[in-house]
Amino acid sequence: MELMKKNIHTERIKSKALLQVPLETDINVSDAKPDVAKVIYDCGKIKVDEIKTGMNKIWVKGRLCYQLLYQTEGLLSGDNILSGDKNLSPDKREKTLAGMEGEIPFMEEIYLDKLEGQDRVICRSSLDDMRVHIINSRKLSIQAVLSLEPRVEESIAEELCVELDNSGDSELEKLEYRKKSLDFLETIVKKRDLLRIHEETRLPAGMPDIGAALWKNAEISSISFRPMDEKLGITGELSLFIVYREDASGRINWYETMIPFNGTVECQNSREGMIADVMYETGHEEISIREDADGELRLIGIEMTVELEIKLYEKESTSIVADVYGVSCEVQAGIDSRQFRSLCTELNIEEKLTRSIRLEDADPKILQVCHSDARVKLEETTFKNSMLRLSGEIELQVLYASNEGGEGLHPVLTSVPFEIEKELANVDETQVEQYSLSVQIPQQTVSIKDSSQFEWRGTMNIELRLYSAKSEDILTELSVMPLNADVLEKLPGFAIYYVKPGDSLWQIGKKYYVSVGRIKEMNNLTEDEIKAGDKLLIVK
Repeated sequence: MELMKKNIHTERIKSKALLQVPLETDINVSDAKPDVAKVIYDCGKIKVDEIKTGMNKIWVKGRLCYQLLYQTEGLLSGDNILSGDKNLSPDKREKTLAGMEGEIPFMEEIYLDKLEGQDRVICRSSLDDMRVHIINSRKLSIQAVLSLEPRVEESIAEELCVELDNSGDSELEKLEYRKKSLDFLETIVKKRDLLRIHEETRLPAGMPDIGAALWKNAEISSISFRPMDEKLGITGELSLFIVYREDASGRINWYETMIPFNGTVECQNSREGMIADVMYETGHEEISIREDADGELRLIGIEMTVELEIKLYEKESTSIVADVYGVSCEVQAGIDSRQFRSLCTELNIEEKLTRSIRLEDADPKILQVCHSDARVKLEETTFKNSMLRLSGEIELQVLYASNEGGEGLHPVLTSVPFEIEKELANVDETQVEQYSLSVQIPQQTVSIKDSSQFEWRGTMNIELRLYSAKSEDILTELSVMPLNADVLEKLPGFAIYYVKPGDSLWQIGKKYYVSVGRIKEMNNLTEDEIKAGDKLLIVK
């Protein structure tokens, strides 16, 4: 007797953890930079450089990379004012902006249960909060909170019995076996890779040449992944924002734009229609100011690497042998419980949000909107009573220009709270093993309502996949032996069986060593369904 088996590949979470890390440090302003009067804009990004694994613990080494745009305290010579502000008094024209950047290293030890030295660890990082305080004109304090979420996913190769093959063995005719359908996700591709982005944009005609860049930042505004034949297609948009001092006049100016990008990475065995679950983090970033064909500094080049953790799944449905018993022989069936991952549900949600932002009385009046930055901060994600609930806030930073004060750009900080509820049809939250959640803000605009009020509008895109881990009993081995004579003697020649609640023809046949087909034939049944109280004739 031989079991015909099919090999499949799946995975399960072996271990995971969450650690919030506070960082606090003082930084000195370099001698080449002017004194700090007020921090106008800030940005921080977490870079994980290395993960070392040990027995039941890991060490995560990384950096908090920060960037600051600030108003200078001292008066500088020259006409360093915001472009277009011609009516400012001479004493105010000498105040300007400056920028600085740096990084804060960290090393954290995290306990991971069941971790072994050869396991591969995936670590998602996020910057939960960052605040910059001025100690004095030459020293700043940075306080930040970051989250590290390491996890180990174990790859599993399973053998499923899909048929019994006796190759002429007459014992097969003495066996009764049943099959069941098994739905699961099979892991086709699991790999790490890099996407290299090389893009270039030009200052629009009419904008002055770049003299010195004070602030330059590029972010992935949106990104999507599509499995293709033998590769993964990637498309998205970069949000670019720079603040610079003009080459000729030395005045402050700015430029922002959206830059589309696309690319592919090789994925052997990838096919269209597969489910792509991809985590990404930006790695190396470089924004350079380049000369055009006329020798003018008008080109902005972006070099960026995107670190990808790629998993491609395929939905599978197969029929497997669930249980076996003997009719005229004794059968010992090895049944083992295994877990299989399946996709519970997949949601794509688009939520439109608005927020009115009113300035304080002491703030300079609005002349022009320069830039806005929106970051999603999720506070709670729950699956309960067949409902998805997301709550949190969008942290907004808005830069605007004013014709008051001669300080160039002014910041506005605020937040947009949100709470989203969506029904999860046919989802048992007790079986949810893992979820993949991506939240992006691909579109946002800030308009001026009046000289003291903005209106922010944004679109939040949410992609959610819920995975379950269901336990299934599968047949792992089978042995057939002659029926014991004592067992045969104790079986009745015929019997009347009264069906009890929960009984099935399979259970009754297994008890009396009679095939399901024989029971149906003797009782003129056309289907397998029976109900409590039915009387069945059982013939030996």
